[in-house]
Amino acid sequence: MAVYIVTTLLYGPEMDATQALNMGAFNGIAVDMYGEYWRLLTANFLHFGLVHIFVNCYSLYNVGLISEEIFGKRDYAIICLASAISTNLIPLLMYMYNGFEASVVSAGISGVIFGIIGSLLALVYVRRDLTDIFKPLFINVAFMILISVIVPNISLSGHMSGLAGGFFSALLILKYRMKKKNQLLN
Repeated sequence: MAVYIVTTLLYGPEMDATQALNMGAFNGIAVDMYGEYWRLLTANFLHFGLVHIFVNCYSLYNVGLISEEIFGKRDYAIICLASAISTNLIPLLMYMYNGFEASVVSAGISGVIFGIIGSLLALVYVRRDLTDIFKPLFINVAFMILISVIVPNISLSGHMSGLAGGFFSALLILKYRMKKKNQLLN
């Protein structure tokens, strides 16, 4: 929210792609050609406007509460960081290997939100007995993916990249916890 306040003071309530790029948004060319790898992380904190940040904050609050309660503060932070960094990895690779979306400038925390959802999917993958509890989540994920496909200017590849980052980081955390628990029992 603090970053949005700063960008609003600099550019007004709505930020265009050039302004977002100047503030640290993701762009494949900037990362690949100029080595600006920090954009993989900073882009997550930028938002193009009030509706963008409102929808993301609302979604982050709702899924974040559940995931933080389940995983704990430390592991939740690890999942969020892994999701943030991974959010732009698939878009970067798509640009590097076939020039796909070379001119796209992306920003927002939605990839992390998908990563948090991915962490909950990892939990259900490991603990199949929880499937019924999380059925509404599966419906929401399908709806969010549909929105990512239908609504223009939403990075489906970024969302799926964040989802994968959250899923695999949570899977590692859960496997580590199970291993540690088994060691304590032996």
